[in-house]
Amino acid sequence: MAEFKSLYSPLRLAKAAKASVSTHWKIWEFGRYGEHRFKGDARFDLQNVTEGFRSRLDTSPDDTELLQRICAAYNRAVQQESLAAKAYTAPEQRQKLRQSSLGPVIRALRASDTKTLQRMYRNFYRDACSSGLLGAPYGMSKEFFGGSIRDLYRRFYLSHVLCRFDYWQEMTDHRFTLRELAGPGVGNPFGVVIDGTHIGVGSEYAHYCAQRIIGLRPMEGNKIAEIGTGFGGMAYYLLRDLPKASYIGFDLPENIALTTYYLMKAFPQLNFALYGEQEITGALARANVVLLPVFELANMPAESVNVTFSCRPLSDGSPSGVGEYLMRTARVTKDHFLYIDKQRNADLVAETLDRNHPSLKLVETRNSGWLSHKVSGAGVGGAAGLADSIVLERWYTQSSKQ
Repeated sequence: MAEFKSLYSPLRLAKAAKASVSTHWKIWEFGRYGEHRFKGDARFDLQNVTEGFRSRLDTSPDDTELLQRICAAYNRAVQQESLAAKAYTAPEQRQKLRQSSLGPVIRALRASDTKTLQRMYRNFYRDACSSGLLGAPYGMSKEFFGGSIRDLYRRFYLSHVLCRFDYWQEMTDHRFTLRELAGPGVGNPFGVVIDGTHIGVGSEYAHYCAQRIIGLRPMEGNKIAEIGTGFGGMAYYLLRDLPKASYIGFDLPENIALTTYYLMKAFPQLNFALYGEQEITGALARANVVLLPVFELANMPAESVNVTFSCRPLSDGSPSGVGEYLMRTARVTKDHFLYIDKQRNADLVAETLDRNHPSLKLVETRNSGWLSHKVSGAGVGGAAGLADSIVLERWYTQSSKQ
């Protein structure tokens, strides 16, 4: 055993070192690309990154009452999660996160430890409680959150966000200025500051998705459902820019808990309904925002939402799991279904709908560049990596059901 360890450890260290060299090469290479592309652009100021990552932790309000409500809903959801259909079981990667980085926040939620939760949620952009949703570029927390950020990393990050900003403006027909990407400041976000506006990481994509949904909604209804809320980034822009919207969010219990905190802090004036607080049809009728564990899709009334949206893989990508989600989606969606995902998953969804739910008719397919090399800066690993970076947006319209 000792001999095995002595052989294994150097191999593991060598592999890790190789990966680190590759990562730093990509960071350097994309930073140089951005420096050349944005030469003479006033936005390409490395101080914009320094200001964007500066801590803006809000320590003034007491969130105890809000957090108690979140904990109560979370624990009700966890009790029912094990009884739900297998399709709604958290995928293996999520289960591993629950056993590792999400462990502290799960323990706090289960124990209704509002003091610990407040500390985590006030800083969730930079805290492990948002693992799987947010994180430092390439996972380099020390390099980006450890104090002064080296130029190598500032140059890469600024190149990354400016490419995405330009792509966002192209995809929204230049109808918006960067000021439209300003968020509520909840969770101590990191990002960049340009012309005095702090723009949190991922804001451009969340805003784009919200505008796509707003463009699809029918005149006679404003009920929007999202499968896979994340921390609520898209929902923020949707509710901000479509004040009469009713939003129904579905996700795993930990994500819904974080989404609840983010949106309730951002929109204290709205009426929220959390899991178990009231019967679902009453919540849909009276609340501005309804936040539910994903297995509650099975209990949603037919044709109860105008637009259903998802930009995350449905279930774990297995045909049986996708089938369950799409059966529920087809049932609850009155008008439109917008799905954004990597091509492999998007094709599986299209095939399943065509075979089992033909009332949802494909209207439009768009190639999306959000994961491309020049937009994301993530790079591609040959042909396989290129295929994995292809993202499709598919819009379906509900026809008359036979």
